[in-house]
Amino acid sequence: MMPSIKLLRDWAMPDLWPLNRISPQPQALHYRYEKAGLILDNQAIPWNAEAVLVEGRVRLPANQRRQKADFLLRLGKDTFSPEAMRRDEDDGYHRLFFRMKVPAQTTTAELLWQSRSLGQMTLPILTEEEFRKHLTLQMPSLHVRLGERSVVCRTYVSTECEGLVATALLASPTSLAPIKDLDLHVEFCSERGGPVQKLPLGLSSSQLKGRQAMITVVPRKPRRMGAWQATWMLGDLPLATQRIKGITKRHFQRSLRISETRFVLQNRKGEVTLSRLLPDLDGIARVGPCFLVSSCEQGMAGTCLLQVRAQVNGAVQSPLLLEQELLITDGPSPFAPGTLDVADLGDVSGFELRLRGQLLGILPLTSAPTAGFSSEGGFTPPADFVWSPAADDQLSDRLGRLLNERSER
Repeated sequence: MMPSIKLLRDWAMPDLWPLNRISPQPQALHYRYEKAGLILDNQAIPWNAEAVLVEGRVRLPANQRRQKADFLLRLGKDTFSPEAMRRDEDDGYHRLFFRMKVPAQTTTAELLWQSRSLGQMTLPILTEEEFRKHLTLQMPSLHVRLGERSVVCRTYVSTECEGLVATALLASPTSLAPIKDLDLHVEFCSERGGPVQKLPLGLSSSQLKGRQAMITVVPRKPRRMGAWQATWMLGDLPLATQRIKGITKRHFQRSLRISETRFVLQNRKGEVTLSRLLPDLDGIARVGPCFLVSSCEQGMAGTCLLQVRAQVNGAVQSPLLLEQELLITDGPSPFAPGTLDVADLGDVSGFELRLRGQLLGILPLTSAPTAGFSSEGGFTPPADFVWSPAADDQLSDRLGRLLNERSER
């Protein structure tokens, strides 16, 4: 368990000790510690602090001589004389300042005046083992830089990567100042072997003073494909390990999938909605496609130049509606080129999504054909039809209606 911390800033003590009226009257005891140029209040004192500071606030009677040599601070068998005694002109109190090294363990500090006790408090000591035990590294992430974007991922296209960035949130129940001496760093290496990059992590004064800090390190850009590991280290202790993989552009393009399709519908009032199936166009002014594209590579981040073309009956080449670069991940990314006026859909049979001339999928405007059966039980095959996610939705809708009709009977 972490050592308890007693807040003594406003601890009034005049009635706790039976001193006569000519004795100094204690008002408060307060402690702090110094580390890395910082002075930190009311926290457990780390083992590697540079000094412990204790302040006592007392009221001296008007006829009492003012000698700091009459005061001592006792810690176990050791006693310390005040470094300074200063009178506060605003309220007439005197402040006693003590400075000492960090005790080996949690101990009691007692303020004495001419060998008489004026008050005491606990100085909680934080050991290195306790600090390491409660220090946590949260949300470690590896980002790949793609142009102006920075995307958290686990797989990237090697030729697109402009660099990697590793980030994490460091947290502790006390301030992070003790970490100054503990060699916090990241080790970055290829799983194929080779030299290990050791990247030190430094915290600013404001981060050391706080209990949480977002830390960032930028390893050298990987020069080849393959898997890489980033290990967050505190000295010899690993805090977290992450893996990232670089693949070829061709491998990435083969991983692309159309997970779903939608129709973008705009009515005459300008209101836009999405629909899985193409409804009756009465009241609809414009119609367009929306393809939801993803990669089957886990944690993917890559870009590709996609085209949407309109399938026009009798046309030698399908007209281009939109060509645009799209960021692809392992989740669905919408790609919508806009809409066409309903009056222009007379010769359009569907919309194609292409990647460098390769057809990825089709969103047909026509419904999936219905298979026919002759009176003799023969099967009449439908006309050629390219299956699509929209056709899957139509099939599911028809099967659902068929099952509902049978259940109602």
